[in-house]
Formats: sequence, C-alpha cells, structure tokens
Amino acid sequence: MQPTNHMFKNDYSILDYALSSSTQHELRSFFQIIKIQKKESLLIAGETCRNIYFVKKGAVKEYYMSDNKEFIQNFYFEGSMACQFNSFLSQTASDSYLEALEGSEIWILSYEDFQIISKTNSELNQHLSFCMAKNNANRVNLLMVNDSMMRYEKFLEEEPDVQQRVPQYMIASYLGMTPETLSRLRKKMSIRNKAA
Repeated sequence: MQPTNHMFKNDYSILDYALSSSTQHELRSFFQIIKIQKKESLLIAGETCRNIYFVKKGAVKEYYMSDNKEFIQNFYFEGSMACQFNSFLSQTASDSYLEALEGSEIWILSYEDFQIISKTNSELNQHLSFCMAKNNANRVNLLMVNDSMMRYEKFLEEEPDVQQRVPQYMIASYLGMTPETLSRLRKKMSIRNKAA
C-alpha cells in the first residue's frame, strides 16, 4: 500500500449517501489516502477489521474461502464503503477477505478515528448503519430471486459496467451459480437482445 502525496480535497462523491457539510469537514482530517495494486489485500480472514475503506477509484471484492474455493460476498465500486462490518464494529476476527479487483485509490477511516467522530457526531453512525442495512438487504434480495436469469438481470441493472470490470467466474460466485450457468444465461440474453 502506497500513501498518495496529494491532500484530501472537497470531493466527497465517494460517500454513497449525502453527509452534512459539517460532518464532511470533520472527516477531512481523519482520512488516510492510499493507492493499492490489483490483488492487494486490505483485510485477511482471521484478522480484525480495523478500517472502513471508501473506494474513491477502482474496485474491491469481499469474499470468504471454503474447501479452497472462493465465495464472493460483495463488490465495492467507486462511491462505496468497503468494510467487514461485523468485525469492524465488534473488533473481532473477520471471516472474510477484502481485496482489490483493480488498481484502486482508497480513503481510510480507522476504527479509532471512527470512535472519536462517533462520540461527537451521530450522523456517521447513522450513515454506517444505513450502508450495512443496504448491503445486507441488496444481497439477500438478490439471492431470494429464484429465477437465475432475473437474478442476473437485476445485478446488471444495479451494476451495468460490472461485466467489463469483473471476471465472469466471480460474478457467477456472487450470484450463487456456476460459471457454466452464467455463460448459458449470457448467451440467452445475447440471442434475445439480437431478436428484439
């Protein structure tokens, strides 16, 4: 991880949801800005998540391993808050990994700084709670769609550029299907679109 040389600027577009100008100003002095390479880890399973990672540029994946197989839990693109929230809030070991999918610029807020801000400003706590609820709801809602084509279409609707940025086997893992199933769905979608 390499810290960037430039200073934090008034570009709060990385925050998914609007924060008041006073909270933005308060956050300004706490961020550390780093640039990481593709496949560089932000968090390893077994470690405690000590930071919230705001993705300014690039992409991060969250996954866990079982029987030497990777299971994708989430993708975080520009404007997202990447974090293993259970580990972060409880300061216990994470069962997941966070890893860069591509070269990324990440703004970091440490647990200690989060605690300092939270004592004087409840807005950040509310923001974090909202992000956790949104991530969990999106994931559960997506996996509850029984029809695999509908699940894939819903995912593409929410993340239209994902196919150019994420390998197909990772998308398949995230959607709870095999790469072969995803390949068949893509072919069906291509045929359907040509016929339209």
